[in-house]
Amino acid sequence: MKSKYLNSHGEEARFNEEKCEAMRITHSRDKSTTNYKLGTALKDVKSFKDLGIIISKDLTWSKHISTMVNKANQVLGLIRRSVGTANTTTFSLLYKTLVRPLLEYAAPVWNPYLVKDIHAIESVQRRASRLALRQKRGDMSYEERCDTLHWLSLSSRRTYSSLVECYKIVFGLSHLDFEEFFQFAKVKSTRANHSYKLYCKLSRINCFKYSFFNNVISY
Repeated sequence: MKSKYLNSHGEEARFNEEKCEAMRITHSRDKSTTNYKLGTALKDVKSFKDLGIIISKDLTWSKHISTMVNKANQVLGLIRRSVGTANTTTFSLLYKTLVRPLLEYAAPVWNPYLVKDIHAIESVQRRASRLALRQKRGDMSYEERCDTLHWLSLSSRRTYSSLVECYKIVFGLSHLDFEEFFQFAKVKSTRANHSYKLYCKLSRINCFKYSFFNNVISY
């Protein structure tokens, strides 16, 4: 590998070898490592963080979700200890400002399909809703608490954000090229069909089947 590159100003710059890592993306059980060098051999990793998102070698999102949930729970605990739960409005505002954004950053990218990951994310808001209303387990159902607080479930909010992102791509409001990721379905115009209906591409592996570009069509 080359140890130099051109930066945004067209100037030659060097990679920082200590900050560079190598990761092999594969679904196979092959445990062989990479052999990339920038002067010295690069460290072989199973996951890395890019723009705030943890990408794993098998393209699953469980590690990212686990890290995100732990951080959100830590911030939620900090709010409970420092501000308390006496004022429902204040606690709700702090949760929506400081905790929920941690659980929704770039959500269309990693929107989970595994039940365990969906429940792990929702568990943070379940806990927050009990604290906001100063309730114990079993006093009210999660749905009733959300109705009282005027909160949508995190799953519903992820669906909404994915649909908004899809709308932006379809109508040219995003920097992503529509033709590179989507294509319109070839159907006759009827009440059930319309000119903006998207074609769902066939997929053999879950990382593509449940990716944003395929999964959003099912909504």
